[in-house]
Amino acid sequence: MSIIGSIGNLAVDQAALRLRLDTASRQVSTGQKAQVYGDLRPEARRAIDLRGEVARREAYANAADRALARADATQTVLGRLQEIAATVGAEALRAKTMATTGAEALARTAAAALAEVAALLNTRHGGEYLFGGSDVTAPPVPDAENVTAGPMATAITAAIATLDATNAATVLADTVTAATDAATSPFSAFLEGAGTTEATRAVQVADGERVQIGVFANRGQDGEVVASWGRELLRNLAIMAAVTPALAAEGGGWSGLMDSVASAMGVAATSLANEQAMLGAAQQRIGAVSDRHQDTLVALRTQLGSVEEVDLAQAAAEMSLLKLRLEASYEATGMLSRLSLAALLR
Repeated sequence: MSIIGSIGNLAVDQAALRLRLDTASRQVSTGQKAQVYGDLRPEARRAIDLRGEVARREAYANAADRALARADATQTVLGRLQEIAATVGAEALRAKTMATTGAEALARTAAAALAEVAALLNTRHGGEYLFGGSDVTAPPVPDAENVTAGPMATAITAAIATLDATNAATVLADTVTAATDAATSPFSAFLEGAGTTEATRAVQVADGERVQIGVFANRGQDGEVVASWGRELLRNLAIMAAVTPALAAEGGGWSGLMDSVASAMGVAATSLANEQAMLGAAQQRIGAVSDRHQDTLVALRTQLGSVEEVDLAQAAAEMSLLKLRLEASYEATGMLSRLSLAALLR
């Protein structure tokens, strides 16, 4: 073979070495075997399938994390509401024997609790209202700041002012009307309309698996609307906020009124405890599914890494070897070129 032919063969080898060196350099810098799936043959299909499964599992895991955060925020509010219901129920029982001066303090305490409950029902998490159903951008209690002087509270105050020894049942029925009538209800038009029958909010945590995490301000998990825990809390707090020393001093239907409030608050506290228990069960279920997704993701990413990622130590060693081979090839080309030139000069 002529010297020129040898130089040509070396040039071809050098081009191949440069290509391999470029590939090795990129692998060392990126940690990836290839830039496009086509360069992963015959593992390209497996890499695509693994990446799709990783993306799907990550989406489910992220949805579960968001749902758990929302549920945690809801649990905090439910816990405070349950505490208020239990405390106010106990205050109503004590109020049966209190002096007239105690009635004024009771009314102030109840008014403060009424404002707090309304504000709690308007709690937001991640920019969305927790207790408004699918209407996440509008407050469940539209005029929470003025709830103590709103239509419901005003109507209940007027009803309580007529209480005597003979009309307790009628007065209580009037307070129920004030809490449920569209003109005086404290809840949003959506909750009192479509929200009374819409499906409870749920999160998709796996293929074919949805878990309910929604809680409505005016509706219980059993579908109760008229006597739901939220409505009963607001109604009975408004009743207690409307009491006066004169009403307590006169007696009449006072004892029956306080018994009714205490009983309703007890039922509301129990309903809230049930809400917490059901939501807690949902949280456990979501957490278990999320853990399974995370465990699966570890395995999937390990498999994907074996397909797409390089052994950096091995790649670096190969790159060094290719550099040495290329440098030796260049030196050989130089030697052959000098020999060829010397032959021409003879």
